[in-house]
Amino acid sequence: TSARVAPVQVMPKSGTTSYRRNVNMTTPTPGATIYYTVTDDHTEPPDPTTASKAYDPAKGFLLFDNPMRATSDAKVFTLKAMAAKNGMAASGIRTFMYYVVRPQAAAFQAQLVHAPTPTSPAVWDIMNPSDYNRPHVYYIEGSTRGVVMDAGQYPAAKANLKAFIDTLATKPYDVVLGHNNPDHVEQVSAFVEGGIRLYMTAQDKGSVLASRRPDFIAAATASVLLKDGDVLDLGNVQMTAYQTPGHSHGLVILQDKRNGWIFGSDMFGCNRPATADITNYSGAKMDTFLSMVQQLYTNLRKNGGRIVEVHNAHNEVPVGYAGLESFQAAVQQLIDIGDSASSPSMRGTTPGGQQMPAPQRMSMVGDMWRNKDWIALWVGGNYGGPVDYLSKPTTDYACKTTIDYNAAGGIKKYSVLSNVEITGGALVGVDLTWAPPANGVANTLSNKFDPWIYAYDIAVPAGSKTITIAPTAMSNKITSLKLNGAAIKSGTGRPVPASDGSTVTVDVVAPDGVTTSHYVLTIRTAGGGA
Repeated sequence: TSARVAPVQVMPKSGTTSYRRNVNMTTPTPGATIYYTVTDDHTEPPDPTTASKAYDPAKGFLLFDNPMRATSDAKVFTLKAMAAKNGMAASGIRTFMYYVVRPQAAAFQAQLVHAPTPTSPAVWDIMNPSDYNRPHVYYIEGSTRGVVMDAGQYPAAKANLKAFIDTLATKPYDVVLGHNNPDHVEQVSAFVEGGIRLYMTAQDKGSVLASRRPDFIAAATASVLLKDGDVLDLGNVQMTAYQTPGHSHGLVILQDKRNGWIFGSDMFGCNRPATADITNYSGAKMDTFLSMVQQLYTNLRKNGGRIVEVHNAHNEVPVGYAGLESFQAAVQQLIDIGDSASSPSMRGTTPGGQQMPAPQRMSMVGDMWRNKDWIALWVGGNYGGPVDYLSKPTTDYACKTTIDYNAAGGIKKYSVLSNVEITGGALVGVDLTWAPPANGVANTLSNKFDPWIYAYDIAVPAGSKTITIAPTAMSNKITSLKLNGAAIKSGTGRPVPASDGSTVTVDVVAPDGVTTSHYVLTIRTAGGGA
């Protein structure tokens, strides 16, 4: 500990096989520098004490991959590393091996995750080992109909996904495009040309129509619009669609409320152990995104909805509610403590040592190596550069804030709510816009809570005597939160009389103790309180 630098440690461990690898190197000796050499052609790497590159984890992990245009199915990466520090003897040299296998051509594979029962659908997890980004497609089949979630990355000319689904399906089925990214949209045309109905959101339809591929344009033209809250009836179960912008403007997830199964496209990050990785959520400002996430979780619980098993397109294993809590926490910490919650992205370094001009910002919760519920979000911007991932006044779109929360001390001015949950009634929402229009489509969702709009109606059924209101503050660092003048804990509910025309007030004082917001909620009972 005082005379010799400790040996280099690696994660994931040496000798493992995967389709890609992000490798992190560390040494327990504070202030020591790691030097390394690497080869991918079965040759011995040079001595890292004389011909090496310095490893800087702040600029991203080492990326070992078999690229999409590779000519072989596999590579063997040999990594040599040592650590040195002035005034101490250098560590010994250690050698690590990684086997990267990604076939250039492969057939689709399917795993039956759930066999059908009278009250639950069959669920198939489908992937192609040749896909570089490893997106998972899900086929969900109820008693009368099925639905395919996403359209994969693998080209139909190599292996037709629609033809493969046909070997599994026993009922007619439709396809839902989770979102228009290249690793999720590739085979939409194969389904449409095969007579399968294709659903996509307005934002995705606009972006697919803007592509240059005639087959994509034809598929989008024939597609059916899928709106936030739409329900697809599969017979013994129904799948509710929720649009969740952030990763992309049109991203949508499906929920089987009865069984608590959620299919998230790219909504809930990436826990694949082969490549500890981040997912991009820079399509919305993080405070607006936090509000949309909390409203999504409220909707997932509505009408008896449960959250039991969450499948995501880049998760090797599903997560439960703990995974969703980590996801929300990764956004929340940016609001609560600002840029001190961000760190350099783990992406960015190639085997040759080339690095991105500047690492991306990420917000991370949990241990990526040991806990499947960990999450890392790319939140936009370069680490060390100007902060611009929080809301600020703009004319680019209908953002109502008058405060630049990116400015120095800005996070201490959060006096707004992020969500209002009603039990026994329903908040009558407004149009929420999170980004400028794209491809001729407004990036707006209707009937939502907007943190910077301060007056709402609450619709209450006739005959109701009380409702429960649970306001959630945007920041966990607020000075105070009051409901009808009495202090209340953020996120907890309190019953109030359901008298037609009566008002409920919510007052929030920001962490700075000065900035305040005042919300007025007016109760409207069906029949005018009769």
